[in-house]
Amino acid sequence: MKDSEYLKGIKGFILAAGYSTRLRPITEQIPKPLMPVAGEVLLEYIFKNLNALTTEIGINLHYKAEEIEDYIKKQNLSLKTFYEEEILLTGGALWNAKEFLKDSVFIVHNGDIYSDANIKEAVKWHIENENSITLLVHDYKPHNKLIVDEDGNLLGVGDSDESHLAFSGIAIYSAYVLELLPEGPSSVIDLWLKAIKNGCRVSTFKVKYSFWFDIGTPGDYASAVFDKLKRNFSSLYIHPSASGCELIEPEGKIVIERDVKITKPFKGKNIIILPETEFKPENDYLSNLIIGKNFMIPFETLHIETLTSGGSDRKYLRENNKVFCTWEKLSEDFEKTIVLNEFFHEKAFPVPKILEVDINKKTIVFEDLGDLTLYSWFQCKRTDEEIETLYKNIVEDAGKLHWKISKEATDLNLPEFDYSYFLWESDYFLKECVREIFKVEETPEEDFHMIAEILSKAQKVILHRDLQSQNIILKNRKIYFVDYQSARWGPAGYDIASLLWDPYVKLKDEIRIRLVNFYIKSHELDEKAFLQELSLCRIQRHMQALGAYGFLSLKKGKRNFLKFIPYAIDLLEKDIEECHINLSGLKNLVFKIKKHLVQGCVLKSLLVP
Repeated sequence: MKDSEYLKGIKGFILAAGYSTRLRPITEQIPKPLMPVAGEVLLEYIFKNLNALTTEIGINLHYKAEEIEDYIKKQNLSLKTFYEEEILLTGGALWNAKEFLKDSVFIVHNGDIYSDANIKEAVKWHIENENSITLLVHDYKPHNKLIVDEDGNLLGVGDSDESHLAFSGIAIYSAYVLELLPEGPSSVIDLWLKAIKNGCRVSTFKVKYSFWFDIGTPGDYASAVFDKLKRNFSSLYIHPSASGCELIEPEGKIVIERDVKITKPFKGKNIIILPETEFKPENDYLSNLIIGKNFMIPFETLHIETLTSGGSDRKYLRENNKVFCTWEKLSEDFEKTIVLNEFFHEKAFPVPKILEVDINKKTIVFEDLGDLTLYSWFQCKRTDEEIETLYKNIVEDAGKLHWKISKEATDLNLPEFDYSYFLWESDYFLKECVREIFKVEETPEEDFHMIAEILSKAQKVILHRDLQSQNIILKNRKIYFVDYQSARWGPAGYDIASLLWDPYVKLKDEIRIRLVNFYIKSHELDEKAFLQELSLCRIQRHMQALGAYGFLSLKKGKRNFLKFIPYAIDLLEKDIEECHINLSGLKNLVFKIKKHLVQGCVLKSLLVP
C-alpha cells in the first residue's frame, strides 16, 4: 500500500494545556509549547512533523491559551483549537475533541516531546495490524513503566520487575476507542487499561529516532537545546535579531534567542538566554544557567559529556577537563595521530596536547580546548576586519606547515596525494553524491583524469588535508588545529581551497582574494602557477566534500550534512567557470545536478524524518 493510502484521512492532536509547573519560573513567562530550542519553537516543530502526515491537526489549550493562540495565528499554523475551561487531563482532552477525532485514525503527540521519531512507520504498522491503540515506546530508564508481553502487547502500567519499556509521548488511536472515554477529566492510561479489558488490542511500537527529549525540567530543556547545537556541529546559536553577542567570550555552549540584548561583556559556558531578555551580567563568568527576564535558573550538566564528532567514526567524550577520543578499532590513523602530535609539538605547530594513550581501550586523551570552532565563531555576526584578521593568522600557520615544517620532515612517513588518490576522491563524489543523492549517471572520466594528472605532478608539501572550519579551534584568542590524522604529502593549494572555499562558511570573494595574495607573497610563490594549482584544487576539494556529505547523510545517518550540499554545488559550479582549463564534461554534470536542486524535491525528501 502506498504512503498516501495509509495516511489518507488520519488526523493529529497535540496535548498542550498543562501548567508546566516543573519549568517555572520559565513557564510563567513562556508557555511550554512556545519554548524555543535554538531558534526553533517547540510547537511549530511538532506541527511541522505532524503536518508532513496530515493537514488536519487539533490542539487543546488552557494555561496561557491566549498567548498560544496568538502564536498560532501569527505563524499561520493550520491548527484547530479546543479550549478547556478546566484542565481535562490527557484522556479528557480527547473526549473534548471527539467530534473532531471520531471518524479516523489519529496521532496524539504530547506538547513537550521534542524528537524526530519515525511516526509514519508507526502509523503504517498500526493500520496493517488493525490495532486499537499503538503506543510508541523506547527503553528509557528510569521511565520504563509499561509491562508488555513477548508480542509487544500492553499488559499493564506500573513499577515492577516486568516494566521494561517507556512511553515516548506519542500514540496512535483508532477512532472507536473514543467511546470508552468517560465524560470530563480522565487519563489516557485509564483508557489504555479499559481498552485491554474490553478486548481491544493495545500494542507497542519501538520507535526509532536520532534524538528524543521530554522538555519537562530546566535540565531536560537545556539538554535538548545543547543536543541540537551538537547535531548542527556548533557550540553557539545566536538569533539574527539578538544584539551584543560579540561581548561574550564563549568557553562552552551559548544560545542566544530572539530579541535578546546583551549590554556587558562576560565569559561563559552552557548558557541559554531566553527571548526578549535584556541582560547585563553582574559577574564576569557564568555557567550552567537559563536566563530570562528577572531570573537565572541553574541546571546540572552531565559529568561525562558526549561531544560532536562531525563526520568521524571516532567517539569523543569530555570528562574532568579532558577529551577522550576512542577509535572503533586500532588503525593506522590511531598510530599516526600520536606520531604527528609529537612531531607538530616539536615544530611548534598548534595542536592539542596528548595527555595519555590507552592502546587496550583504543583511546587517546587530549587536553580540553573547549567547544569554540571557527565554524561556531561565525554564528555571531563578525566584521570583515575581524574575519580577515583571524583568517590571516590561520593562513600564516598553514603556510608554516607547508613551507617550513615540510622541509624539516624528511623522515616523516606520510602517504602521498598521488594520481590514484585524486581519482579515488572524484569516484567518491560520483558514487556517494551524484549517484546516491541525485541519481545522475553522467561520468566525466576524461576531466577527472586530467585534474588528477596535473595535481599529482604539483610540488608536494605536508597537508592537513581537512583544513576546514570545524577542524580549527579557538581558545583564549589562540588557534589550534584538530583532526590532522589525514595529513599527507600533496599540493599546498588543496589546504588553501579547503580553508577559504569551505562550504560550511560563506566568505566574501574579496576577502578570499586578499588572503590568497597574502599567502602567495608571504612565501614568494609563483603567482600564476599557484593560482592555476588552486583553481584545480578547489574543484577537487569540493568533489571530495560533496562525496563526504552524501556518504555521511545516507550511509551514516547524519542527515544534517545535507544542508551543506547546495552551497558546495554552487561553489563547484563557480570553480568550473573560473578554471583555467576547459572541463566541459564536469560542467555538464553539475548542470544536471543543479536542475535537481532547483526542483527542490531531492534534498527535501531526504530530510523528512
